[in-house]
Amino acid sequence: MVEVLVAIHNVFRWVALIAAFAAVGTAWQGVLSKRAYTRGDRLRSVALVASMHTQLLLGLVLYGLSPIVRSGFADMSTAMSTRGIRFFVVEHIFLMIVAVAVIQAGSIMAKKADDDAKKHKRGAIFYTVGLLLVLGGIPWFRPLFPGL
Repeated sequence: MVEVLVAIHNVFRWVALIAAFAAVGTAWQGVLSKRAYTRGDRLRSVALVASMHTQLLLGLVLYGLSPIVRSGFADMSTAMSTRGIRFFVVEHIFLMIVAVAVIQAGSIMAKKADDDAKKHKRGAIFYTVGLLLVLGGIPWFRPLFPGL
């Protein structure tokens, strides 16, 4: 079961990253061009938030089932001194939870802004910070396309 969830989490990360790059790109485009905030902008924001929440939910389930995390909690001293274990026990989950919180906050703040320029600016800043946190939390030392 863990292997299936890891595979789903791996595949869905690409959906979340595409949604993030799309939302960041259109938000900055809106800031720079000073264009109106459209339904498409809002839909990209919703897609980003939904994909990030889905990834977080999958990740939390995996965190509870992961043999790597379990071994890390069994011997926290060794886990903290072993980069690969520390990454999954502490760093990955921390960065991803913070990233989802930042993206969610940006979505709420953009939605509540009273003019289009503020909507674009808030989305651009928060989504960019969230995307950078996600990129920092991706296990780049593992295959990007496992099994291929």
